[in-house]
Amino acid sequence: MVTTQMLTIGSGKAEGMIFGELGGEGHASLIAIRCQRGYLMCGYLSLEKAEALGDAAVRVAGGSFEDVLANKITGMTPQAAELGVTADMTGAQAAEVLNR
Repeated sequence: MVTTQMLTIGSGKAEGMIFGELGGEGHASLIAIRCQRGYLMCGYLSLEKAEALGDAAVRVAGGSFEDVLANKITGMTPQAAELGVTADMTGAQAAEVLNR
């Protein structure tokens, strides 16, 4: 099952998508939040591929939109760093940068 939701993050908007229990019952969900200039993603997706494609991407763990926005980021592409994302940010803080 896929859930999509428009999220308000600070003064900006983002589109959130959750593919629930992607591998079947009891498995983790795939989560992505698309901002204006990049996106937040869960560990299912590849930072290396995002970097190769020139995308500003930030990896954050969590099982819900709220978790992803509240948790500290666990990785990012150089393109996200160039926009101002730093390693000490939460997902919400990184999303605000990606919405500038």
